[in-house]
Amino acid sequence: MDDFSTLEVMLVDNEDLVRRGFRQALGEAPDLTVVADARVGDEALRLVELRRPQVVLVDAEYEFIRKLAQPSEAAAPGIIVLTSIGLDSHLFGSLKAGASGFLLKSASQEELTSAVRAVAVGAAFLCPTMTRRLIDRFEILPPPQERSHAVALAALSGRETQVLAGIAMGRSNQEIAHELHVTAATVKSHVSRILAKLELPNRMHAALMAQRSGLVHSSQLPQASAGPPAPQASSPPAPSRARGQAGLVKARTTL
Repeated sequence: MDDFSTLEVMLVDNEDLVRRGFRQALGEAPDLTVVADARVGDEALRLVELRRPQVVLVDAEYEFIRKLAQPSEAAAPGIIVLTSIGLDSHLFGSLKAGASGFLLKSASQEELTSAVRAVAVGAAFLCPTMTRRLIDRFEILPPPQERSHAVALAALSGRETQVLAGIAMGRSNQEIAHELHVTAATVKSHVSRILAKLELPNRMHAALMAQRSGLVHSSQLPQASAGPPAPQASSPPAPSRARGQAGLVKARTTL
């Protein structure tokens, strides 16, 4: 164990070899620790409750993801779907169920670790091949969004609108808190109220609504960048900003 805090991750997949492979890949990153792995089912949910990982990587099992994303006394973990099938139905089904990330199992180690770091700080991550599909298919929003975006956004307070704009521009809770001179916990509370008022399952949907409503414009979105190398064991990771490929996803999906 390194002498700095690491991000705790759990793997959920019905294939033992898949879990073993991803455990090894994640274990090579000095700032990530796999605290448990299990097959999909009640035992996996029990382990999540027991170990409280910050991020759970799971196959595209929608009912399990819904249970995992349900609010409880403790904050739900960030959920990244790992699937071998890059179909639109898998992407949209995963997002509707409550996932904040979507990767193909053929993803590179860099994409995998970048996704975990991004989701751990409240951002979202999609593999680049699925990004365009998400933007083109905005109907992933649930039925309550039939009302106009303007009417929905009018329900937000001024501060909530500022937080939503920050989400849409790809900023983490910590970054939004710094800009608004409040605590990250306060921002987290605002995010919860925003999702409840807009009747949205997660911040990814909120970001898309904000962009489509005109709350933020493309000129305000962060530009893609290659990102710095993975942090070394000699220095603590900087969780306040999603790394690596997450920058590309932020720029193209406003997450």
